[in-house]
Amino acid sequence: MTDRNFSIPSLGLSYFTPFGDNDLQAFYAGANATLRLDSKEYNYYDYQQFFLYVNARFDLDYLFFKTGYNFRYRNYANLPELTNFRHFVFAQLNKSFETQTTLILETDIGYKSYEPQELYSTSIMGGAGRGGMSGGSSSTMTEVASSEVPPAGQFILVGRISQSLHERVGLFVQYRQQISITDQSGFSNADGYFLDEEIFDDPFSYESKGASTQLTWLLPLNFKLVLGGEINAKNYISEQAYISDDDSVGSGGPRIDDQKSMYINFTKTFFIDRSWLSSLKINLYYNLIRNESNSYWYDYKNSILGAGIQWQL
Repeated sequence: MTDRNFSIPSLGLSYFTPFGDNDLQAFYAGANATLRLDSKEYNYYDYQQFFLYVNARFDLDYLFFKTGYNFRYRNYANLPELTNFRHFVFAQLNKSFETQTTLILETDIGYKSYEPQELYSTSIMGGAGRGGMSGGSSSTMTEVASSEVPPAGQFILVGRISQSLHERVGLFVQYRQQISITDQSGFSNADGYFLDEEIFDDPFSYESKGASTQLTWLLPLNFKLVLGGEINAKNYISEQAYISDDDSVGSGGPRIDDQKSMYINFTKTFFIDRSWLSSLKINLYYNLIRNESNSYWYDYKNSILGAGIQWQL
């Protein structure tokens, strides 16, 4: 399976500045560029990506209000019909209590459009001279036919309760609902792809209701352990279920998935404190996914084991 290994190098910049009384208000922005590089056999996953965000946080005395916008452009060099532009705006209310409990309410609006693709181009010559002689003027008309995947939009509601269990242990429980604001999804998920949400299970292709929980434990020596789980019910907007590998028309009705997952993430941070390097973070993670679907190709179990390294200048 080494031919399915891939790398995702990324380079970014971020900016943060507090303002107002006691510096409780803040403005922060950032941008990064990312590449995905696969082996030759799987280079259709390759993409170039640019991401930009601008956020602001305000102290309203009794709670915090946060709002922002982010933009992402992703170019699939070998799947140009999936090249897309994505926009999100959000608003969040954050209230903390003396019991070390925090309540977060958030709403997001997302919009995704795809880059038009040229199908063919034809040129027509016209305007010969008098009597059909070639001495007169001529003109060229170009006709271009293109295709475009319809855009998609979504509205997201999030409610989260976080609780400190110990000075180094915290827990949160979250509910999330995703509602489509377009009557169709222009994108059909592809079963042949591997570990790319954009292609395999595009978030704009379904509506969903889900709950999740996560426990975070800050261990000695700058180690951190994160344990979590999630259940998610998905109703796909314009995708049919295939009842068997012989079904070529999608005779199972609209696709419906029920997904359960659990994960563990173990992180170690090294604080270097040098002029050329501030910190180095190494993490190991494991994710187990069980997706029950009325579509034959999407009823599966998946295990993911990985590692990562991050550094901050």
